[in-house]
Amino acid sequence: MVKVEDTFCKEYSKITEKEQEKLLDIRQNIIKQEKMLDWIKKDTTISEQELSKLIEVGTDVKKSCDIFLVIGIGGSFLGSKALIEAFRPYFSNSKPEIIFLGYHLSTEYLNEVIQHIEGKNVYVNVISKSGNTLETSIAFKMIYNYLKEHDKEYQKKIIITTDPECGSLRKLAQEEKFTSFSIPKNIGGRFSVLTAVGLLPLVVAGIDVAELLRGAYESGDCFLEASKFALLRYHLENDSKTVEAITYYEEKLNSFALWYQQLFAETQCKNKKGILPIPNLYTTNLHSLGQYFQEGRNQAFETVIKFEEVPTTNLYYQDKNLTEVNSIILKQVALAHKEGHTPSIILSIPKLTPYYLGNLIYFLEISATIGAYLIDVYPFDQPGVENYKNKVKKALEEIL
Repeated sequence: MVKVEDTFCKEYSKITEKEQEKLLDIRQNIIKQEKMLDWIKKDTTISEQELSKLIEVGTDVKKSCDIFLVIGIGGSFLGSKALIEAFRPYFSNSKPEIIFLGYHLSTEYLNEVIQHIEGKNVYVNVISKSGNTLETSIAFKMIYNYLKEHDKEYQKKIIITTDPECGSLRKLAQEEKFTSFSIPKNIGGRFSVLTAVGLLPLVVAGIDVAELLRGAYESGDCFLEASKFALLRYHLENDSKTVEAITYYEEKLNSFALWYQQLFAETQCKNKKGILPIPNLYTTNLHSLGQYFQEGRNQAFETVIKFEEVPTTNLYYQDKNLTEVNSIILKQVALAHKEGHTPSIILSIPKLTPYYLGNLIYFLEISATIGAYLIDVYPFDQPGVENYKNKVKKALEEIL
């Protein structure tokens, strides 16, 4: 499972008696599974009945469609996008093509999506708990109107994932008799990747969601190792290391790093506390940000995602396999940056599979929650995000 290696940050690994006592209290709070903690157990994350229905629907869609549109923002799309990119080949013509939208307001992008889907068999999954998220609502309205005009069977091709009881999307699903799935009330968006929110697009992409869930929920108690990671970050923050480079050596993890960024930033960065997480692809960024980590301000540390086993390759640099070259670089970079006062935490995972990535997702969700409680902030709200939403809503109401 996930192992936390502190070789390059040992000075931050000591734990005090007071911290041990606080961790025991945090563990008890999590075990109680109070408000917004339904993601802790599989049966409260997704029921067997809904999972069975989701796999059936997703499998049918996979066989039927040319393009599958996933419409959502934040936690409503980042998890599924992260996993699809992690497991799909870099270059593939496999069907269906999966396109994400509703996570920004680029008019060029939306226009080109409309042009791209013309004449193709398109299915849609719109995801929003409230049903009122601006970016998602705009994109969905455009696609909804397009399908109503161009496809007589549009009602069979729109799937809604939303609040189980209320909201505009739940109402629309009932009126139009759309297939629908539920977002559990006690699971926030950034913790929802293992619910119907993340799982339906994964089934359509051909990813083994049963293995993903097994890795998350049947891999044993990870609280001790997750606490170790949370404590290292806590100690680093206390030493004014307030920038975290989410470092990885496989480009397929670009969107996974963005998921990680949202999870930790929204969970912990409140009340003028928390660490700024930034995605950091190596070796690419060694020729840019690497200079900062080596000789810039001493305010950063790195969390390195390392896979113990990677696919063998017949590509060599002189007499060294490229996989071995990458491993050498990872260790030497961590050593060099430590000398430049940028320590590294290594998160070591056996290999890149649905099982082990499921384990990593759950581990990070637990760590983010522990870390929030350590700095005395509530993990499951995002008042800063709500502030911008309210201001935009008010401004639009004044002109519309």
